[in-house]
Amino acid sequence: MGKTDTENTSPNRKYKDSVFTALFSSRESLFELYKVLHPEDTEVKINDIEKIALENVLLIRRYNDTAMGVKDKLIILSEHQSTINTNMPVRILLYIAEEYEKIIKRNGDYKSLYSSKLITLPAPEFYVVYTGNKECGDYMHLTDAFPEEYRNSSFLNLDIKVIKDEDKNNILGGYIAFVKKAEKLKHTQGYTFTKALKEAVEWCKEENILAGFMEERSGEMMSLMLEEWNIEDAIKYNREEGIEEGMKRGREEGIEEGMKKGRQEGLKNGMVYAYYEMNMNTNEIARKMQLTEAEVLEIIRKKDI
Repeated sequence: MGKTDTENTSPNRKYKDSVFTALFSSRESLFELYKVLHPEDTEVKINDIEKIALENVLLIRRYNDTAMGVKDKLIILSEHQSTINTNMPVRILLYIAEEYEKIIKRNGDYKSLYSSKLITLPAPEFYVVYTGNKECGDYMHLTDAFPEEYRNSSFLNLDIKVIKDEDKNNILGGYIAFVKKAEKLKHTQGYTFTKALKEAVEWCKEENILAGFMEERSGEMMSLMLEEWNIEDAIKYNREEGIEEGMKRGREEGIEEGMKKGRQEGLKNGMVYAYYEMNMNTNEIARKMQLTEAEVLEIIRKKDI
């Protein structure tokens, strides 16, 4: 169906794992996840779980998506934190088309597309895990992207279930509870990022939330989330820098193109400086950002002036 655990032992380092994908990186944790999504399936075994590597379409800078094949199902789970991405159904549509094409090719069914033989495909299920505090519906619909008069169309439907429940007794609800606790502490006066995370981890241990994961991998989890928070912080504070650069370029290249390039420049510079603030060496930053070390040093030099 997709890349198996064995095939996926050398992950694509162009993208950085998140706490979300670190939590769901093993067949055991995916098995727990599946039982949360399908408590009625009492016959499923851990060997029925196939981890699938997501590529290209769903991934933007960091891994915040996971996928698995279970018998005749293809399940895709994506995370969103403070803001729901209303374009998720469109992104999922592009991904599932690509994934089905790979399945058809792998099964040798490509020629059958043009014959009377019916090709069988795993049934898709789509979920978004939402850890923000704003109101959001229980489902997201592809038809919301259509012109209003076509939103009742039955020609192409793709619905995503939104999961928001903080059930501390299961792996998915426990993750939501942990992220919400950490985010709340992060925005509490007097808390540094590190202090907020340490306290959130201790709270999880006391409440027996994600117990095994917190016991074995809390250090890795804190490192991943600190990196994500630092990048988000750097991007926020470099947004003005990007707008200023965009206005400058706008005078030279035209407003729209200049603003676009300026925002991209601010985002890139913010990420480089966030890594630098985390004491990452310039060679590693260059690899992560797909820049030369000289380019990284120049960004840091300008920031320090």
